[in-house]
Amino acid sequence: MYKTIRKGEFKLSNKAQKLLCIAFSALVGLSITAAISTTSQAAKRKPGKVVRTMKYKTMKVKAKKGYVYTSTKLTKRGVHLTKYKNKVMTTKKAYLIKVPGKPAVWYDRVSSKNKKLNGYVYNNYLKVIKKSSTNGKTSTKTTNKVPVDPDANVPLKDLYSYGTNSKNNSAQKLGLDGDQSYYNADLFSKYPANLEDYKSVFVKLLNQERQSRGISPVTIDSTLASIAEKRAQDTKSLGTLDHYDNAGNMIAANYAKEAGIHFSSLGECLGSVNNAPTLMTVRESLRDYIYQDAGSDWGHRDTLLNPSYSHIGVGTATLKDQGLITNAVVMY
Repeated sequence: MYKTIRKGEFKLSNKAQKLLCIAFSALVGLSITAAISTTSQAAKRKPGKVVRTMKYKTMKVKAKKGYVYTSTKLTKRGVHLTKYKNKVMTTKKAYLIKVPGKPAVWYDRVSSKNKKLNGYVYNNYLKVIKKSSTNGKTSTKTTNKVPVDPDANVPLKDLYSYGTNSKNNSAQKLGLDGDQSYYNADLFSKYPANLEDYKSVFVKLLNQERQSRGISPVTIDSTLASIAEKRAQDTKSLGTLDHYDNAGNMIAANYAKEAGIHFSSLGECLGSVNNAPTLMTVRESLRDYIYQDAGSDWGHRDTLLNPSYSHIGVGTATLKDQGLITNAVVMY
């Protein structure tokens, strides 16, 4: 394929030159294609933006899956944690990161002792390590870390515009809930509400709202509570939030009459909320009823804030297959 010109030098034949040229062109083409592919993939990853941060006491954690991202932009992945299932890391700060076109989610800043694992990991992949002592021996076990509600201190009236999932949602600002919780339902649904606590917390927070408006508080009525419980079970079994039966009679009023309750006016609220820790579900329910009730012509709000009502009963039921809590509130 080559001819000797002088010692140590060679000249390619025409055929060899052509073959080399073809090989070089193919190599260049391959490089260009690879570069275009890599550039294209990078372009698809829109950088994330931190919308909130949260600090807490330093905790030891492990993770069995997910990537360690090198920055809060989430555009560059580091190591994959499947290779470091038993590696202990620490975290003391979380970042709520919003990637364009996706809901905001929490990422923890983690680091290992040798700093080999150092970056940002999806909160839901982390397990907190707790140490317990038995017979003088220390054992380690992992438990789910219950995330803190980032909007716990935001007043109900502001949740529609400042809630984690509600920010910049035009439907929220119009008083339409848009079927969207103010919190990340996928994350918090793993820590479901205590239904009995839900009832008492609901009344407590409702009374705070009433009193802030100069309206007298309501008290729990055991008979109304039983009626509300039946109504919650009705909505669960029927799969609807109907206030009236086929004859046009108010179902809650029928129950009240059967129980011997005499009233001049009776109100009822029926709704459902994505399951989450108790306080969050109550705040979401009251937010929907009072500040996001345009879809019902503010009828729920007017019922809950009716100054003539002094008695209340709250009932609950869980729709496990849908991840929802159904609630019924009856007042007179």
